[in-house]
Amino acid sequence: MPVFSSVKGNGAMRSRILAKIVTTVLIASCQPSEPDVSYTPQFEVVQAPGDFPVTVPSSFESTLGWLVVPEDRADTTSKLIRLPVAIVHSKAEEKKSPVIYLAGGPGTAAMNTAAYPGAYPWLSNRDLIVIGQRGTHYAEPALMCPEYKEAVVTGSNKIDAVQACRSRLVASDIDLTSYHTKASADDLEDLRVSLGIERWTLYGGSYGTRLALIYAKQFGEHIEAMVLDSPLPPNAIYDDESAGNLDAALRAVARDCAQQPACQSEFPDLEERFFALLDKVSETPLRIDGLDRSIAAPDLVSLIPMTSGRGVINAPLLMDGVARLDSEILSGLSGSPQVSHFAWGMRFSVWCAEAFPFSQRRLLNASPDVLGGYESAAIDPKICDAWDVPEVDRSFIDPVVSDIPTLIIAGEFDPLTPPIWGELAAATLSNSMVVTVRGESHSPTQQWGGDGCAMELAAAFIDNPDMLLSAPKIEFCVFSRSAPSYRLSVED
Repeated sequence: MPVFSSVKGNGAMRSRILAKIVTTVLIASCQPSEPDVSYTPQFEVVQAPGDFPVTVPSSFESTLGWLVVPEDRADTTSKLIRLPVAIVHSKAEEKKSPVIYLAGGPGTAAMNTAAYPGAYPWLSNRDLIVIGQRGTHYAEPALMCPEYKEAVVTGSNKIDAVQACRSRLVASDIDLTSYHTKASADDLEDLRVSLGIERWTLYGGSYGTRLALIYAKQFGEHIEAMVLDSPLPPNAIYDDESAGNLDAALRAVARDCAQQPACQSEFPDLEERFFALLDKVSETPLRIDGLDRSIAAPDLVSLIPMTSGRGVINAPLLMDGVARLDSEILSGLSGSPQVSHFAWGMRFSVWCAEAFPFSQRRLLNASPDVLGGYESAAIDPKICDAWDVPEVDRSFIDPVVSDIPTLIIAGEFDPLTPPIWGELAAATLSNSMVVTVRGESHSPTQQWGGDGCAMELAAAFIDNPDMLLSAPKIEFCVFSRSAPSYRLSVED
C-alpha cells in the first residue's frame, strides 16, 4: 500500500524531520518581494503557428507567444530575453483558474508538453500553461553547450569543454549569473501579471517542484494549489544524499523482491550478493575484455537504471546479472553514453550557484563512502569551478513555510527524489498531504506507459484540493496498487 500522510498528523517520521529543520525561520524571506516597476513585462502573441517552436494539435485551441523580460531585473539597462509560452485552452464554458506546468531539470525544455495536451485531465475545465524556463532550449538565449555534449560522447576532456562553452556564451553577451531559480520564479510572476491571471495552480515535476516552492516563498498569495511530483525542496541537499538515496533504493528493491516467492527463488540472497560484489570491486577494480580501462563499483551501479517504473521492474534481473558478472549485462559498459538535449549551461548556472555551494560534498572534496565511491554530486565539482558563478544567498535553502493546499507525490523506489524528501517538504507546508506510490520511481504522474493512477489523483486534487485534504478518497487506484511484477528473465 502507498504511504499516505498529512501535515495535520504528528507521526514519528514527521517529528524526526521537524527536529532536523532549523527552528528559527526567516519569515521575511517568505513574504512577497517588492515589485520592480522599472520595466513592464510583455507577452507577445505569435500570429503564425509556424513561427513557434512547438505545434499544439489542431483539435485544441491555443495561444502561443513569448514572454519578454529583462535578463537581470536589478540592472535597468539589462537586455531583454524571450521565453516561449504555450497556453492550451479548455473548451469548458465556465473555466476554473489555469494550471501552469513547471518542468524538471534544471535545463529541460518543457515545450513538448504542449504538443500532447490530451495527457492532462484538468483541461476539461482549466487552461494549461507551459513555459520554457529561461536558458532552456527554445528560449532566447538558450544556454546550450554542444561542446560538453560532444566531450561526454567522445570521452574527451569535459572541463576544457565546459570552459569553451562558458567563453562562447559570455562572448555572446550572456550573463551566466542571471540564470537561476529565483530569476525563473520572477519570470513566472511576470507571466501571471502579463496574462492578467489572479491565481493559478502550479504543477511541477522534479526540479520544477523546487521552482514552485521558491515561487511560493515570494508570491504565494497568487497560488490556488500546488501538485509537487517527485519533490526537490530547497532544503534537500542533493549532493550530500544522492549516493545514499540510490543505495537505499537498490536495497529496497532487493528486499521487495525477496518478499515475492518467484522473485526470491529466481534471485536468492540478491541484496547480499550484489553489494558483496560492489565491496569486492571497490578493493580490486575489474578488467573486462574489450575495454581499455578498469571497472569500478560505480560503473556497475550505472548498469541498473532506477528512474522509471520500468527500471524498477527490471532492477532485480540486472542486479543479479551484475552480481554474477554476466557478460551480456556487463556489455552495457562498452556502449556509447546517451546524452539528452539538455541546456547544460542552464544546469551548470543553477546548480553551481544554489545547490553545490551549500553541500558537505563541496567541503569534503571527496565522494562519500557509499556504493564504492559513487559520485554524489549532480555535477562534477570541477565543472562548477570552471563555470565560475557566484553562490546565491544561503537563505535560498531555508525550508518553505506555507499553508497553500499541496499534494506531494513520490515514487516508492525513487533514487533521485526519495519519499523522505516529500516528508521534508511537507513538514513546513501546513496544508499538505504526501502520497508515496507503490512500486514507482521518479515522476509517477508522467509514467505514460503505466496505469495512470498518480495522474488521476493529481487531477482530482487540482479539481478540489480541500476535499482531498480533509477526507482523502481511498478509492483512487493509487491507494490500492499491488507490488511490482518483477521481470524474472531476459525472455519476459
